Amino acid sequence: MKVAFIYYKFYDFDHGEIFVGGAEHYIYRLSKVCADNGLEPLVFQISSEPFEIAYHHVKIVGVKPLIKKSSFYNQTLYKAALERIDVSTDLLIFAADLCSVKTDSPRCISINHGLFWDYPTSMGGPYPYRLKGILGSLYKEYKKFCMRRLFDNCMNRVCVDYNFLNWYRTAINEINIKRITVVPNFAQIAERKQLVANTSAGNIKILFARRFSEYRGTRIMAEAAKNVLARYDNVDFTFAGDGPDEGYLKAVLADDPHVTFTRFSMDESLSVNLKHDICVIPSLAAEGTSLSVAEAMGAGKAVVASNVGGITNMIIDGYNGLLINPDADSLTEALIRLIDDKSLRHTLGTAAYETASRAFSYERWEASWIKILREVSGHKINTVPDAG
Repeated sequence: MKVAFIYYKFYDFDHGEIFVGGAEHYIYRLSKVCADNGLEPLVFQISSEPFEIAYHHVKIVGVKPLIKKSSFYNQTLYKAALERIDVSTDLLIFAADLCSVKTDSPRCISINHGLFWDYPTSMGGPYPYRLKGILGSLYKEYKKFCMRRLFDNCMNRVCVDYNFLNWYRTAINEINIKRITVVPNFAQIAERKQLVANTSAGNIKILFARRFSEYRGTRIMAEAAKNVLARYDNVDFTFAGDGPDEGYLKAVLADDPHVTFTRFSMDESLSVNLKHDICVIPSLAAEGTSLSVAEAMGAGKAVVASNVGGITNMIIDGYNGLLINPDADSLTEALIRLIDDKSLRHTLGTAAYETASRAFSYERWEASWIKILREVSGHKINTVPDAG
């Protein structure tokens, strides 16, 4: 049985590797679940020239659109997929509901990766320009209308968090929503022997591992770091990533000897998190069940995160992390609290690890997806037990 994935960009043909991003990583992992269980995964993506290539366990098909306009991409990829699969026996997965088309096929699945229109329109975010006042409000209403319509394109739907599902419930006149499954994102979980209690005699190490974009909290993180560094001489900050705010961050912080800028691959995430004491995810918007939060929790670290999006499905404030309002003062206060309280860092980190082990493990995510594939296809995929 074939499983066709539809997504705008997955494979970077020029560099011979998949693009770095959460959705691309998600597709890669889910396609491997399919391949490991006897299914044949194919990814259909937009390309400047047609191509077909085998990449590890998945076949990738590049489709050249007749019209280079994003509004035509969904139908272009959908038609290309239908030419290669049999909708009566195979499966089709819209890897993001933004890529979906209206279909009544019972063998299609659409994945929602969380709210993305909770940006302040004055910030710009994913919008083409900055809008204020009534224009900004109207534009957000339009985006919500578009998002609901896209989500309703497919009858079998998967959400990565309950934040989106709860919003959706407020937008429709139903209580019992069928054929919608919440499957939280996953992270690599450390072995217990890898965990190191935050009791080292050296400097306290704080990690900001995000894309360097304003909506990911770079500006409030920079201000909070300056506040902390002015108060302590035993604290080191690591900024890991890249993006449009890299120049801003370096202009503000690069001259401080207690600040390091670096990058690392997805495979190195666990080892990097394990080397730090506090992990910070101060996003302003657009979060599902954050991979960065899950990775930090899986490493048993004290997490400080904003109370936005799907992060609120992951952290209970004061139990397995600290939830803050997305502003520099709140972030500064939370960091000072953890810096001054070694016991609290350890307690939060221990609870975070237990939470991640039970709720955000790869094994649980895989079992949940196997159950979905089994139910939608009507076939026994394998004998992995259902996720509890």
